[in-house]
Amino acid sequence: MNDLEQYWNDLPVGRENAISYTSLQIKWGCSHRKVRYILHQLSGLDTGDNLILIRSSHGKGFYKTDNVAEIESYKRECTNRARHTFIPLRKIRRVLKDLEVQQ
Repeated sequence: MNDLEQYWNDLPVGRENAISYTSLQIKWGCSHRKVRYILHQLSGLDTGDNLILIRSSHGKGFYKTDNVAEIESYKRECTNRARHTFIPLRKIRRVLKDLEVQQ
């Protein structure tokens, strides 16, 4: 078992068992930044199970779930976050295209 799988196994199942950044810092013995990095890595980890790591900005911590309603809600949140992240690309593409034409 690799380190990521051990971190995965440390995360609780169910919203009612959600764990905070502070608790994860203590449990894993690392900084807030390192916990964020580990959670980011875990978001893309596929262990073969059907559990999804919920890292919602609306929740009170982090947890794994296979609850379809919770997963759908989190999917919408992630999709909206991605859309907002990509908004600057419209202007960036236009400017780069204009600059290419000028060269």
